[in-house]
Amino acid sequence: PHFARTRFSGRPSAMKRPASAGAGAGMKKAAAAQPKLKLLYFDIAGKGEPLRLAMHHAGLEFEDVRMTREEFMAKKNSGELRFGQVPALVVDNESGTPTTLVQTGAIVRFIGRLAGPDCDLYPEDPIKAAQTDALVDQASDMMCAVMCAKYQDRFGFDEALGGPDGEGTKKVERALQSTVMPRHLSFFEAVLDASATGWIADTEAPSIADFVLGTQFKQLETSTVVDGKVLLEAHPKVRAFVEKFHTLPAVQSWYAARAA
Repeated sequence: PHFARTRFSGRPSAMKRPASAGAGAGMKKAAAAQPKLKLLYFDIAGKGEPLRLAMHHAGLEFEDVRMTREEFMAKKNSGELRFGQVPALVVDNESGTPTTLVQTGAIVRFIGRLAGPDCDLYPEDPIKAAQTDALVDQASDMMCAVMCAKYQDRFGFDEALGGPDGEGTKKVERALQSTVMPRHLSFFEAVLDASATGWIADTEAPSIADFVLGTQFKQLETSTVVDGKVLLEAHPKVRAFVEKFHTLPAVQSWYAARAA
């Protein structure tokens, strides 16, 4: 199948994201001899957005491939996608067969390392790197129940919960809104309260954890499953962090180009 590359107007066509076109503070720091990168995801924000923004911030050139459902299924059924899912990052060093990386956490760590130490996306200090990793992993923990409620058939909960309008689903959503998600966001409120820099891992510059959580919190804000608007209003430090993240020059230039 033909896979669409999305222009920043949002219309599908052939497009490669150059490092020089509005990249952020990390632009000049990314390695010039980078491998060819091709990100495979859908034409939504989702789990692909932190990867797009992190690469853009780092000044890494990449091909932003936004697949249709049919194109995704073809790749999944062919066995090309390990674990049968996206996002996936195809890495081509032009020295042999390209390597396809999967899992958002693994990919964003790869991007952080590829950007190099001067870009500060991924700490060199092993303790600080582990703390950053823990925040990325905690983002996944936070979303576990949400994903199970939203994608019931994928996780085997459709019969138990009764589908989107089932009584079981309504009970889960009430629990998410009243206890589960407030508990998770209170963890992040405490983390941000302890940060001297305003970045979530208390790093001098934004790390991969900021890209994962800055985009995740933003998407939660519009989620009806968790009553996201009310959820974020009750957690002012998280809300302030989301605003801080979205004022990054690379983030602003990315969305400005997409809207043009």
